[in-house]
Amino acid sequence: MTEDTYTDQQRGLTAKLRDLTGGVNDMVRATMKEAMAWDAYKWTVLALLTATFLLVALSYGGIRAELAALKQNGGTSAEGMATINAEIGKQMTDLKAGLMQTMSEMKSGLDGDMAKISARLDARSQPKPAAPAPAPKPVAKPKPQ
Repeated sequence: MTEDTYTDQQRGLTAKLRDLTGGVNDMVRATMKEAMAWDAYKWTVLALLTATFLLVALSYGGIRAELAALKQNGGTSAEGMATINAEIGKQMTDLKAGLMQTMSEMKSGLDGDMAKISARLDARSQPKPAAPAPAPKPVAKPKPQ
């Protein structure tokens, strides 16, 4: 007797393709079942995400073209950089002058407030003049009986 086992399984490329398509069919069925259970909110989110992805994909070429143009121009010229540096220097000087003026105004206001507070404290710490003693009461004379 022989001990060979015969089964209905096919071997080779057709068997592998049949297994692959069976797995794909199962995945498609599960996906369709899940998609049919979705509500409007999930579909809206999916549509927005898809639209965002498409916009980014479509603008990718334009962004690459702009970057290439910037690289080709080499950014700005030396004259442009000198103008920009001069403008930034002027703005920094103006900012510094404004800041110094504001600080001096705040300092003078603070000094005035400190002077007022010192005057009040000095007034409180001065010894108060003693109030005149009340006039002594006349001694009551005893009444004759």
